[in-house]
Amino acid sequence: MTSPLGKLIGRSPIRPIQEHMQLAQETVQLLCELLAASADQDWTRVAEIHSVIDSTTADARKLLREIRQHLPRGLLLAMPRPDLLELLDIQNRITVCVHDIARPVALRGMQFPPQLQTILDKHCSLLAATVGQALTSIRELDELITEGFGKRERKIMEKMLNSLERQVRRCDAQQQRLVRQLCKTEDSFPVLDAVFYYQIAASLAQLADACGEVGEQLELLLAS
Repeated sequence: MTSPLGKLIGRSPIRPIQEHMQLAQETVQLLCELLAASADQDWTRVAEIHSVIDSTTADARKLLREIRQHLPRGLLLAMPRPDLLELLDIQNRITVCVHDIARPVALRGMQFPPQLQTILDKHCSLLAATVGQALTSIRELDELITEGFGKRERKIMEKMLNSLERQVRRCDAQQQRLVRQLCKTEDSFPVLDAVFYYQIAASLAQLADACGEVGEQLELLLAS
């Protein structure tokens, strides 16, 4: 008997991957809420959001395993199976980055200092928009598979991927502002806090990079 996920993959191999990306987007949105709550020192809210992030991340891991198990082998897919699995792994890195950022903030009760918080808030907004653009691009590719690859539709997809690339560059620029400000002010923080700030900044960069790699992988799938 074919599983519900198997039937879904039969219609479009991108559809379940799109659902996985939806979960990844939710974790990023939750991360922005968590960082805003930490800025307000609302630790009850921080704990609640962190719990939801853990739950959503677990759902994403479960869906990832199911897709890997049910994605057909051989010539039964419209796109190469290894490329689809690579896209899935890239998306999974987004949820991993969110988990790596949220955990120390929630468990240590971390609050970014005011001189970093404004830059961080904008960075979160840019990241949320970037992940949203990645999800929109995946949805568009799913429609292309379902309805056909016309010249006009391919151009729309290419514009979306170009927009995603620009968003990733904006995230990179904002992350660099965050690190520069951190370098200027690190002597005013406890050493361990400064270490965590740098780690979080690095994870934010990895999150943006993963979004960029999603775009690159979609370009590859579009060309296959």
